[in-house]
Amino acid sequence: MFGIRDRELGVLVALMFAPFGLQLLGWAGTPLGGGPCGAISPNQWLLEQPQAFFYAQIMLWGIALLMATGFFILMLGFMHNGMVPKAQARPFVWTGQAIGGLTAAIYVLTRTTGLPTPSPLGWLLSGAEPMDALGAIILLVLVAHGVWALRWQKRAYAHPVP
Repeated sequence: MFGIRDRELGVLVALMFAPFGLQLLGWAGTPLGGGPCGAISPNQWLLEQPQAFFYAQIMLWGIALLMATGFFILMLGFMHNGMVPKAQARPFVWTGQAIGGLTAAIYVLTRTTGLPTPSPLGWLLSGAEPMDALGAIILLVLVAHGVWALRWQKRAYAHPVP
């Protein structure tokens, strides 16, 4: 899959790319909603952005870094003719797992309890943001990525042969 012969690693890379692609649907104005980064709007001045803008930027960085990590694994596949050595992929899988988990945790916290938000007046306690269908789908993809990465890591340690 995508230049990677290990199917499980290929699915893991696809799960790393999926959140960013789904977020593009949110910016396209589909009826699914805006997604985790829907608060980022080019039609407003920076001072007029909602309080969710700060965490939307963090989640955008998270899904972009997750995609970049998947890209590194994909490039390893191209460099090694499809057979990615598990020892070389392991740090990237672990990094992607940490990024995806942190992004999912921030999304859940901003949608359930709300987190303090920086403002010109200091840190403001904001309320919970509404959850939309696209955000729930992206959250499910992030959780699936975490579970699949744990499964791959367990298998990679059990069978260290590339």
